[in-house]
Amino acid sequence: MATPRTISAVFHRRPGDAYPVFVRGEGCEMWDASGKRHLDLSSGMAWAASLGQGRMDIARIMGEQAGRLTYIHNAWASTDRQEELAWRITELAPDGITRAMFTSGGSESNELALRICRQYHLSRGDSRRWKIVSTRHSYHGATVGALSMTGRVNVNEMVTTDYADYLIDFPKVDPVITYRGPLADLSPEEAARVAAGWLADVIEAEGPDTVSAFIVEPILGAGMIVPPDRYLQAIREVCDRYGVLFIADEVMTGAGRTGSFLRVGALGVTPDLVIMAKAISGGYAPLGAVLIHERVAEALVGAGRRLDHVHTYSGHPVSCAVGVAVLDILEREGLIEEARSRGEYLRAAVTQALTGLGVLGEVRGVGLANGVEYVRDPETREAYPESAGLAKAIWDGMLERGYILPSLRYQGSDLIGDYSYLTPAFVISEAQIDEAVAALRDTIEAARPSL
Repeated sequence: MATPRTISAVFHRRPGDAYPVFVRGEGCEMWDASGKRHLDLSSGMAWAASLGQGRMDIARIMGEQAGRLTYIHNAWASTDRQEELAWRITELAPDGITRAMFTSGGSESNELALRICRQYHLSRGDSRRWKIVSTRHSYHGATVGALSMTGRVNVNEMVTTDYADYLIDFPKVDPVITYRGPLADLSPEEAARVAAGWLADVIEAEGPDTVSAFIVEPILGAGMIVPPDRYLQAIREVCDRYGVLFIADEVMTGAGRTGSFLRVGALGVTPDLVIMAKAISGGYAPLGAVLIHERVAEALVGAGRRLDHVHTYSGHPVSCAVGVAVLDILEREGLIEEARSRGEYLRAAVTQALTGLGVLGEVRGVGLANGVEYVRDPETREAYPESAGLAKAIWDGMLERGYILPSLRYQGSDLIGDYSYLTPAFVISEAQIDEAVAALRDTIEAARPSL
């Protein structure tokens, strides 16, 4: 007789927490094992399920590809799906980006980018260039190289305590946060110029001949910070001045999330490498990519450099078939434009609903990459103290009401306080947005007496 399953055999990331178990999804809605319906405002908690749950057209393509060709390692062979996806995705990238390499996700892609940068400089005889500059508050993944590039304060507090001996001591530069801090009173153009100067200062301090690349998220995931539009162009100019490669980490913002296929493309900026994952497969299969500028690829080819360190499932045919299907759906259903227009509607709805509650700091975002920051005083922008527990109250209250809305307290920095992510699938309707925003208002009103 089987033993009753009274506890989970899964060792969860936070072993002491109770985890809901979801069993079914359709569009932006998900149902847990008890039958409770949840409206997902997070695209599967990680911005990945951009096309919504339960699309049978993608499931059918996955099955057909698995039945036709399941697997072959891409270290010595390619597949038609990988070849097609590379062509399709580079055609959507900024001019000059002509090559793609595929991985299983964002961390792997950032690790691969690190190796490509190293091989590029070796191909040019610059063997001293190895340092990757990144921003404080950033997040680039959970592998050793990606964690070394990560600057997110609360992550690094644990990392430096528990894993410091395993990591690379890469230099960091302050992020472009204009709601608080030294950039708050500057115009967008001046803030971009000052922040680009910070990068130049770090490169000078490290020694320009030792710096390989600068990696940055076009929208900072921690706090959902949107830099001034001019910032990416300004850092492109700094990188060019010092011979440093520019890596745009679009793991969260790419594949239509911001109302354009790539955020850098909308801003007219061409990085040397672009990192993609998450929405590139709509969450239907593990898939990441590194998009490579032709001049970088040519340098490696010309010098006979190799990139033999690849992972088992890099360029997996089923994952690449999903990637092609996602591009087809984005084009056929006009979902990138939907992300743009739905994002505008969402930001307006949140602003209207929360104005007057006395807790609304700033609603910020582009397309369906949005966040709302809560404050104790909207005039002074004073954040709630951590002890107030506002973010947790909103997360728990929304979940109890049947809404998945990640809400966090950014620990370790006075530049970001309590905030919520608003990153639903591109298929969310205006009616669903209205429903969710009304629930958020009710949740905040219920939490206020205890603040």
